[in-house]
Amino acid sequence: MKIGLVSAALLLAVVPVFAQGPGGPGGGPGFMGRGFGPMEGGFGMMRQPVTNAPYSATFTSTSTEKLQDGTVLTHTTTRVATRDALGRTREEVTLPARPDGDGKPHTMVVIMDPIAHTITRLQAEKKIAIVHQIPEPRPHDGPGRRGPGGPPQDASAPPPPDGGQGPRGRHEDRNVVTADLGSKTIDGVVATGKRVTRTIPVSGTDKPVVATHEDWFSPDLKIELSRSDVDPFRGTHTTVVSGLSKAAPDATLFQIPQGYTVEQAPQHAGRRGPGRDGQAPPPPPSGM
Repeated sequence: MKIGLVSAALLLAVVPVFAQGPGGPGGGPGFMGRGFGPMEGGFGMMRQPVTNAPYSATFTSTSTEKLQDGTVLTHTTTRVATRDALGRTREEVTLPARPDGDGKPHTMVVIMDPIAHTITRLQAEKKIAIVHQIPEPRPHDGPGRRGPGGPPQDASAPPPPDGGQGPRGRHEDRNVVTADLGSKTIDGVVATGKRVTRTIPVSGTDKPVVATHEDWFSPDLKIELSRSDVDPFRGTHTTVVSGLSKAAPDATLFQIPQGYTVEQAPQHAGRRGPGRDGQAPPPPPSGM
């Protein structure tokens, strides 16, 4: 399946994994490249779900980049995230119309069911549901997310803001300063904040380059509620939550709607995918 503009943006915003805690920032000068909310990380690996912490909320992500000629590019993505007490999650992402498309916004829905061990992708325009069967986690996977090549991490704790290096990495990098912002209430939920400032020494520029990352994490829901990244190389990226509710969502949100054609995603044997034996992980969502 090809990955179109819709699925590429979906992967950046909500690449699914059953570890419903936040992932670490990506590499590079700043802090871009992180997943956000309950669905993030690698596709095709099941983790222990976050249970007994239902919620629904809308996340709005805005990216702003200024080009050399002064042109300012702004992109906005809206995502509705839902999780029930069983740990099932649903992400509905609305993306702007593609330049080469029909001029209409596109919507992608991904449902993850840790009970049935499935990831289901809904294509509303075609009324097709593509179901990926996901194996259970291996014993060493444990609860929570797993850093690249590292041991499992507690999903209840916010990630290290230093690119996943952990405490040792922070001590060794004198150009990174972390500040505890305390706690505050965001949309009715208490969150703890952290700001990370990374200074890039002079190298081909007339002064040091400073990039900042700030995030607010809910220990109760085990998700990030707000994030801001300011990077001179990559622009400004913000994500904010709205309409947050901890009420139990409608169970039908996690089911395939009536009238949809159900397709089983093929299982590719003969390769060894991460977290599973003899099979590669299912492909990521394709474009619509």
